[in-house]
Amino acid sequence: MSHPRLAFEPGSRRALRHGFHQLADAMAVALGPRGRLVAVTRDNTRRPPELLDDGATIARRFVGLPDRFESMGALLARQIAWQVEEAVGDGSTTAVVLARALVDETDRYLAAGHNAMLLRRGLERAAQAVSDELGKLARPLDTPERIRALAASITRDDTLGRFVEEVFDVVGPYGAVDVRTHFGRGHNVRYINGVSWNQGWASSYFTTDGGTAILKEPYLLYTNHSLSQAEQLLPALEAVRQAGTRGLVVIAPEIGGDALSILVANKVRGVLPTLAIKAPGLGPEKTEVLHDLAVMTGGRVIVAEKADRLQDVTLADLGQAREVQAIRSGFTVIGGRGRPAAMRERSARLRSRIPNAAYGRERNRLVERAGKLLGGMALLEIGGATESERDYLKDRAAEAVHVVRLGLQGGVVPGGGAAFLACLPVLERLDLPDEQQPGAQIMAHALAAPLRAILQNSGFGPEAILATLRSRRHGAVYDVVTGDYADSATANIVDPVKVLQVALETAVSGALMAVTTAVLIHRPRSNRSEQVDFRP
Repeated sequence: MSHPRLAFEPGSRRALRHGFHQLADAMAVALGPRGRLVAVTRDNTRRPPELLDDGATIARRFVGLPDRFESMGALLARQIAWQVEEAVGDGSTTAVVLARALVDETDRYLAAGHNAMLLRRGLERAAQAVSDELGKLARPLDTPERIRALAASITRDDTLGRFVEEVFDVVGPYGAVDVRTHFGRGHNVRYINGVSWNQGWASSYFTTDGGTAILKEPYLLYTNHSLSQAEQLLPALEAVRQAGTRGLVVIAPEIGGDALSILVANKVRGVLPTLAIKAPGLGPEKTEVLHDLAVMTGGRVIVAEKADRLQDVTLADLGQAREVQAIRSGFTVIGGRGRPAAMRERSARLRSRIPNAAYGRERNRLVERAGKLLGGMALLEIGGATESERDYLKDRAAEAVHVVRLGLQGGVVPGGGAAFLACLPVLERLDLPDEQQPGAQIMAHALAAPLRAILQNSGFGPEAILATLRSRRHGAVYDVVTGDYADSATANIVDPVKVLQVALETAVSGALMAVTTAVLIHRPRSNRSEQVDFRP
């Protein structure tokens, strides 16, 4: 018996696949250097539609389909795209195209009577074998030309590609890079001998010039205590006052009440230059960032969990810097007086945690903190003729910075889908039980899907080119721009290996969720009111 808010097989399978395909097809047309555009209407219908050529952005703009059950399939595809985009910043369309091919091919085997759970085990083992093989195929991203080409292929702007290559040549693979827009038609890069964080002053009374608070040669007090009483800061203020005319910067998670008032009073009355800044980061990360800053400036953190008391603070506990600048939305520490050896040691400890960190925010923050401990950062300023152009190029430049960093850290493999084809021999050698062997065959079929989509978008017949690439040695690619075969290293057609590994892992996970889902349940927006209409 059917129900308007329940769907069972085979209807549930049909609806889920149809919705998944609709969003996957919309994203796939933008894949590759010859990909086409997708037009998305804006909230203001008087404005022209938004023209998109990035699969992740296309997925973000999707909100639903008229059929509630088909929407579930489309939203599953969108979730795959989001997970890859948040993890590695690129490869979302590749992941969705892979997942679509895996779902379609698995359905054929299920229709032939194969067991879904056994196919699942075979697919998971095949995916692990391909991921390991991709790691073996990786080569270092070690020349300026290859870095520039990779960045230019993402931004589709040769000038931006050169800027990204210059930035990493200066700051290295773990250096801190901040991408911003500026009011100008051209692009620019500046290097700051210091570090910036996105937390600003706690009160506008601390400003000294045009909305900016600037302290020269200050002492810095770091603590994870919540500051609300003036007595908590009196020892530090007295120690700094007795040391001369230098000011005091206080960085803590919470600064308010009398504690903030006494700092403002010292500043306004000219008794002592002061500045209060809220600690950057989220949750426990705040204390970690405070320790980073303390190492950079030669101070220590007054930690509440260790029973450290602010009343016992001496001048030796405070950090020192050449200058601290703060605005409403951020602050910069320039010329920290910390020991270079201590900064290198802490940066190395942070980098050692990166391989085991989850892709996404956790890994990105570790990379950012490790880079800032190296003592400087690059500020890449993106310009354009219009605001929309600047925003578009900023997003592409930020993605290029992220992807190039992954390539410098983990290496690159042949691009354009050729690396997946190079992994086909490992599937042929994979020893699986007979009932799981179809999983390897499904994976072998799906690995050709990204390259097939790129070729179709470029107007080429895929089958002959796929057969030729399978017969050629590792490193061969098909350049859809020139319409000829090439060597990936020579033509600079490469992808970071981490992007492909994460795309493959996420695609397999999403596809397996789709093929093992038998019932769809649609929940109404609200069931609290008796007036809710539960009819379809």
